[in-house]
Amino acid sequence: MIAATLTSKRLLSEASQTWELSFTCSEPLTYQPGQFYSFVTERDGKQEVRAYSLTQAPDGDRMVLCLNRAGWYSNLLCDLEPGGTVQVQGPYGGFVLREGPGIILADGVGIAPVAAMADALLRAQRNAGSLHLLHTASSESELFYRERFEQAERELAGFHYQPLVGVEMAPRLEEILQPGDEKPTAYIVGLNAFAAPLRQWFKDRGWDRRQIVFERYD
Repeated sequence: MIAATLTSKRLLSEASQTWELSFTCSEPLTYQPGQFYSFVTERDGKQEVRAYSLTQAPDGDRMVLCLNRAGWYSNLLCDLEPGGTVQVQGPYGGFVLREGPGIILADGVGIAPVAAMADALLRAQRNAGSLHLLHTASSESELFYRERFEQAERELAGFHYQPLVGVEMAPRLEEILQPGDEKPTAYIVGLNAFAAPLRQWFKDRGWDRRQIVFERYD
């Protein structure tokens, strides 16, 4: 088990009560951008585990989360004050970039693991190949890490970023994915109501299940 001590916190959105929390851990973290750590606690005498994706590339013993107040443990984390300590274990998860072209579809705070991917690409100044990111949000203020993605679009060949507010996803997909083109890996992350229909959208158009990387957080 790894001890993680909160060092700072900032409110990203008042409307959705979304916070960014930064921790210093008791040992260096080794993970692939896009993976998550499990936070372990006890409630009513029973062990409970909650998973949270990290928002940055590996950086020694530093851990950064983006989460909103959805559930008792998320509330506990959002209320934590600097100096408070939690227990984590990991990393886990297969929501990581693969070789070849890709299209990433993220909803709300589901953008967290994608922020880590962009951070890693920027640090390495690595050519993104052909990577399209579409991020939907309920308002401009909910387009978390927008500056990072805009920087990636400026600096990394092949990286394309489309922030979407009040716009349906399907028409944009039709514009990007032309019939006859190579099928890119589809990365889908968000609440199930967002992610499940999109996974079916790709299946209906001939994507093999192995070409779809899917992660839901409810």
